[in-house]
Amino acid sequence: MNRTRTPGKTLLRLFAALVLVLLLAGAAVAWYAAPRDKLDLSYERVDLKPKLLQMAKERSPVLTLTEDELVNLFTKGMNDYLSGHPSSLVRITGVRFRQSGDRLTADINGRTGPVPFGAEIGMTMEVSPASGGTIWLRHDYTAIRNRKLPEGMVSFPPITVRLREHMPFMVEVDRIELLKSGMRVSFAVNWSDLFRLLLKLK
Repeated sequence: MNRTRTPGKTLLRLFAALVLVLLLAGAAVAWYAAPRDKLDLSYERVDLKPKLLQMAKERSPVLTLTEDELVNLFTKGMNDYLSGHPSSLVRITGVRFRQSGDRLTADINGRTGPVPFGAEIGMTMEVSPASGGTIWLRHDYTAIRNRKLPEGMVSFPPITVRLREHMPFMVEVDRIELLKSGMRVSFAVNWSDLFRLLLKLK
């Protein structure tokens, strides 16, 4: 005896098959975008006073920040940015910065809803001695597993890092130079005033 399939049962099977395909596709995307490393948003506070004191003792108006010190400054800047730009869709849970001259790469971990993801964000660094020394981290590209996402799909405003927050107000930045690894800062300094101020701050 031949059984005729009713339209309702056929639609139900098609719907079930579609749901299964979507679930498999979603699982594949989640696996593909899953974070590779465990990252967090912790950082060490950068205190420039000891370096400034040594600079004053040597009468050399130049201070060099290591890449590790810059990474801590940038991670603090990322925390400040996330605090000022909360999102209900995406939550950043970790970051790791790597510098190469004026190029900065950030490995990012986050969650969109319950789904964790990992991505690479490329940024360009721009610097200015204005306002006590300012660094801008400008978004260039976003990639997942070395595949860049289409331009405009993901973007965010520049992240601003201010050196003024980490040194005495009276110290004036004259020039900032990005190195292959780290950064060199030159100052316009009144040596006697700086030395007396730093001794008080010790």
